[in-house]
Amino acid sequence: MNTLRKSQQAILLLVILFLSSQLYSYSFHPVGRGEAVFNSQSVIVEKKSKDEDKKEDTEKKKKKEPIVESEFQPILLGTLLEKPQDFLNKKIKIRGKFSSFTTLALDYEPALRKAKDYISLCIFRTDSKIPLSELKLAYPIEDAKDNVVIRELEEGDLIEMYGQVFSTALDEPWVDILSIKKLESANKKSDDSDKTTAEKENNTNKGKLQKKNKNK
Repeated sequence: MNTLRKSQQAILLLVILFLSSQLYSYSFHPVGRGEAVFNSQSVIVEKKSKDEDKKEDTEKKKKKEPIVESEFQPILLGTLLEKPQDFLNKKIKIRGKFSSFTTLALDYEPALRKAKDYISLCIFRTDSKIPLSELKLAYPIEDAKDNVVIRELEEGDLIEMYGQVFSTALDEPWVDILSIKKLESANKKSDDSDKTTAEKENNTNKGKLQKKNKNK
C-alpha cells in the first residue's frame, strides 16, 4: 500500500513539474545571451501598437478629404428628375433654395440611408415655394455636426450641393451629399430688398422736397 501511494505521489510530482515547465516556457523565452524576456511585456507592447494603429486609422477617417469640384457635373434639377438613371453613380453639382430638413431620404430599404447615420434635407422647386420631394438628399450626421453651413441653414437660402447619385428607386434620384455651400442668404436678400425699398422712398421724398422748394 505504501509503495502504491509513493508511486502515485511520484507520478503527481512529475505531472506538476511538467506543467510548471510548460508554464515557464510560455511565460519566458530566451533572447540574445540567454536573457529571459517576459512574454506578457511583448503582448502589451503589441496590443499598444495595435491600439495606436486603430486610433490613427480612426483619426484619418475623421479628417474628411476635400472634394475636387471639377469632378462634379453641373446638372439642372429638371434634367436630373427627368432621367435619374442617366446619372446613377455619377458625381453631380446642383443648386436650389433650401426648404427644410425632412425624413424623405431615410430608412427606405431599396435606397437605404439609416436615420441614425444620416439627415435628409429638401429644396424648393425652381421659382416656387413647393418642396421638391422627388429629389432625395442624404447627408452624414457625423459630417453635419461640424458643418456650420448645415447648422445655420434657413428657409430660402440658396445652396450648392456636390453629391453622388446612389439610387434611382421609385424612378427618382437619391443623392449622397458630399459637400454643401451657401451661395446666398434668404435674410440678406430680404434685407437688400428692404434697403432698396427704403432708398426708393427716400429718393422720392427728396424729389418732392426739391420740387416744393423750387415752387417757392
